[in-house]
Amino acid sequence: MGLEKMVLKNGDLRGTFIADQKHAFFEGDRFEAVQRAVQAQPKCYKVYEKSGKLKITGTAVKHIGEAKRALESVVA
Repeated sequence: MGLEKMVLKNGDLRGTFIADQKHAFFEGDRFEAVQRAVQAQPKCYKVYEKSGKLKITGTAVKHIGEAKRALESVVA
């Protein structure tokens, strides 16, 4: 999915995208799918930049099974 790190904490799934913003991932279909999911569900997903890194947060994720389904729905 183009993430270097993912953490499930306090019901939020937090991910840090690949640091190299010129990476092919950002030009590909998967990043476009992430953008579409964020735009379609702004209450569930948020993409933002923090400390020079692009990050994503998914809310209301209670366990790892929900996290897996949430990620699969984004890149499907």
